[in-house]
Amino acid sequence: MINKRTSIFSVLIAFFFLGLLAFQLPNLAFDYELENFFPKNDPDLAYYQEFSETFGHDNDYLLIAFETTGRLFDQSFLNPIDSGLMKVEKLPNTLQVYSPTSLRFLAKTPMGLLPIPLLHLSDTLKLKKDSLRFYGHPLYREMFISKSGNSLKSIIVHKRFESKETADDYVEEVKNIFQDRTPQIRIAGKAVAQTAFVNAVKDDFAKFILIAMVLIFGWLVIFMRRISLIITALSIAGFSVVATIGLMATTGKEIDVLSSLIPTILLVVAMSDIIHLFTHIQDELPKTNDLKTAINNAVKQVGLATLLTSFTTAVGFLTLITLNVKPIIDLGIYAALGIIMAFIITYLLYPAIITLFKPAIPSPQDDSFLTNLPNRIFVTVTNRSKTIMITAVVLFAICTIGISRLEIDAYLVNDLPKNDPVKSDFIFFDREFTGSKPFTLSLWSKDPSNPIYSQAVITELDKIEKEIKIHTKAGDLTSPVSIVKLANQSLHSTSPAQYKLPETDADWKRVFHYIRKYHADRQSIKVNTKSLAQITGYFQDLGSKDATLKHEKLLNALDDKVNHQLIGYRLTGTTLLIDKSHEMLSKNLIKGLTLAMVIVGLITGLLFKSWKMILITLIPNLFPILVVAAIMGYFQIPLNLSTSVIFAISFGIVVDDTIHFLSQFKHEYHTTGTKQEAIRKALTKTGRPIIITTIILTTGFIVFCFSSFSATFYMGLFVSVSFVTALAADLYLLPVLLLWWLPNKTQSM
Repeated sequence: MINKRTSIFSVLIAFFFLGLLAFQLPNLAFDYELENFFPKNDPDLAYYQEFSETFGHDNDYLLIAFETTGRLFDQSFLNPIDSGLMKVEKLPNTLQVYSPTSLRFLAKTPMGLLPIPLLHLSDTLKLKKDSLRFYGHPLYREMFISKSGNSLKSIIVHKRFESKETADDYVEEVKNIFQDRTPQIRIAGKAVAQTAFVNAVKDDFAKFILIAMVLIFGWLVIFMRRISLIITALSIAGFSVVATIGLMATTGKEIDVLSSLIPTILLVVAMSDIIHLFTHIQDELPKTNDLKTAINNAVKQVGLATLLTSFTTAVGFLTLITLNVKPIIDLGIYAALGIIMAFIITYLLYPAIITLFKPAIPSPQDDSFLTNLPNRIFVTVTNRSKTIMITAVVLFAICTIGISRLEIDAYLVNDLPKNDPVKSDFIFFDREFTGSKPFTLSLWSKDPSNPIYSQAVITELDKIEKEIKIHTKAGDLTSPVSIVKLANQSLHSTSPAQYKLPETDADWKRVFHYIRKYHADRQSIKVNTKSLAQITGYFQDLGSKDATLKHEKLLNALDDKVNHQLIGYRLTGTTLLIDKSHEMLSKNLIKGLTLAMVIVGLITGLLFKSWKMILITLIPNLFPILVVAAIMGYFQIPLNLSTSVIFAISFGIVVDDTIHFLSQFKHEYHTTGTKQEAIRKALTKTGRPIIITTIILTTGFIVFCFSSFSATFYMGLFVSVSFVTALAADLYLLPVLLLWWLPNKTQSM
């Protein structure tokens, strides 16, 4: 029983716990860590983690391109680059710098083998000859010179950064070094992309909440028409957001691109709870003429249904844990907890505040259009039930065709805005060089008598490199093979034409002796022991689908052409792991949605004690998902880790209105004993709040269309589409299913 005493107690309890959680808000942090998107508990992840302990992580690098409108091999262009890179090399977090301005090679001289600069920057005549040799070199030409011939690339390998702040500082230091030295630089790498994503998340985080509050305020002015009621509703919804963010800060959860959606999601879900309670108070007040009684009656009528809808929405979000990716799992867990907290806060505070302050409640009759609309819908449902069913069947067929065209695909920086400079730089490296994504193949010798640096193994590795180039288009390949070829070149007049494997047994022996004596540093990069090595390079970001197909073709080719008695190999690296996360998506998504439907079906079965009601509940709620998937298929919008959350969010939320309608229908069905009258009364009592909550929910999710991330934009758009589709299904298809499938007997429910 809600009265003044219990209301005061509810307010005190709520604000005590809210205060504890709000106290943690200053500890909230933002982050975007690419490795978090790797599949959890995956054997490929375990292998990469072990592999990276030996060779380091394959994405700890910066690619820098220096552009010029003049000649590429000009002293005025190269010398500032060289002096800048020498400064970069001295930075504490720099491990290695690869640049044509600093590379040396060992050449035969009367005094023996001596290190000679690849480019003589201080001698104009020698530099001209060097440039011709450079252009003719198969490795250096591909690795350092752009396809258009007006850019020079350098590769900076850096330490593993423990925090985003350290990474940001390092990138800023590198940029500052070249600020006055070169007219324009392009830069790509994980540290750069991470900063761009985090900054965009920060911008979106505040923007989403602000725009959502403004838009929802506008609708509340229309529906509630009392400033005191509007402030109360917005405040309680805001408290739900504060409580959840406070919980995230308490548990050390940082805001990433997905968890930045949680505040806006909770804002509209909490508002939905409030709207249902408010509209029932509106309906009860004229009957009782007593606010306290109206509040108690409303809580009794809608409280259980709202609890069930909160639970089913939470279940919808919790199914995200099946996607096996940490940021998505976190989104599911914290959104689910927030939804439950929103229900508790709403039912603790809203009835209590209304009881204590007694604001004037406007009559629902003032809103004649929404009040009369359910009656018109009832007439349509009873007179045109066949038309509605035929329309649903046709729509299902159209959706089936669209869904068959849905594909899984993702790009590394595609979610960034079209004109974002970071995105432009990554595209530049994909267009002008071999690419920006790391390629890594782990290698090991199976025969103790043939270590990595043996003629038999190197010959096999050369086959592998050729297949990599053919099937993946990866370039800048460096491996034990490239070191052997460079050694052979040094021992044969340094001509680029000698960049090849030795041709005689004597040359092989000389090359291996040369590597042991002079190339210990290069040997350690690509070969850690006599039996373990790697091939690394870069390739273009043409999407996870393209990369997966190329990797499959490569592995099939290697199965046929490589001597498996001699060497073993395994694809590894961050690119493989991200692509695998996308590849696993469809199976896990279907599993998660199936689990959600089973749980919702069980709840419905227990509530209504009828297997038919399970089907009647699920069919209208599958339509929004089918429509969204079909639209994505028709418009070739790919399914990926970011857009996959659309379906869990949609199903979890759209089932709410179905449960509200069916709960009211059950009550009226037991009272009247006839389907038509029960449907009419259920539409009359729940139709208006369902329409209002759909408007509020759609408004809240449309906010995501203002995002700088394309995936977030699509989420806002398609979740909103699912809400509108669900509204039509609940108001038209659901009543028809009840008319056709349920017997006209009270006992059946």
